[in-house]
Amino acid sequence: METSHLRYESNICISGLTASGKTTHSHLLAGEFGLTYVSGSQIQLNFLGVSPIQTKDFWITADAKKLWDADQFRRIDAELLKIEDRSFGCIFDTSTMPWRHRQPALCIWLESDLKSRVLKSIVSHRGRNQFNIGDYPSKIAEKDHATISLYQSLYGIDIGTDLLRFDLILDIGGLISEPTLDASLASIQIAHKFVRAAVGYHLTDRPRYLEDFTSAMQEHPSVVRLCNFIS
Repeated sequence: METSHLRYESNICISGLTASGKTTHSHLLAGEFGLTYVSGSQIQLNFLGVSPIQTKDFWITADAKKLWDADQFRRIDAELLKIEDRSFGCIFDTSTMPWRHRQPALCIWLESDLKSRVLKSIVSHRGRNQFNIGDYPSKIAEKDHATISLYQSLYGIDIGTDLLRFDLILDIGGLISEPTLDASLASIQIAHKFVRAAVGYHLTDRPRYLEDFTSAMQEHPSVVRLCNFIS
């Protein structure tokens, strides 16, 4: 049986600051489109011999600060590029690949302000957080600063401001207004209409995905800040 029609000739890179929704949408896309999920965070933990199964708030804890290291980041980025060289059909859940990828890829930036990312984190952590709710803004902001500073130093990348490499920029911060499961699920559902349609059209060139994207834009016109993936 001929299966060439099933092969993808590109990858997907989803980027954004801490708690913007990269992992959530990456997992959904991997399941829907049969993509290979690649996580920079999990690669780092594996390199260190640490279980990739960590609490939801691990990356903003004191233990995680020990891993915010330039040598570690270089090693992770080198591994990501090796993976990219080996195959297409990957979805990269990592901050830097939109700037560093060498193979064809659709690059999506999820813009989400600090307040909305705090709300999403509170829901995501399901009340099992290791610190007070009031500490979330400073913890997430500290992680943002560390990430931005490291990649500026390593590669001259201005994460969060230098967005010229992106094919699609979605401002999803306004989609959640309170820290409840229902509000979180509703925001994910709306954002994923755009992400799924864009990825589906990029990978398959099927008009129905373009129609879905256009429909989502008509329903939520303020979400799309930039759209360059449609020729």
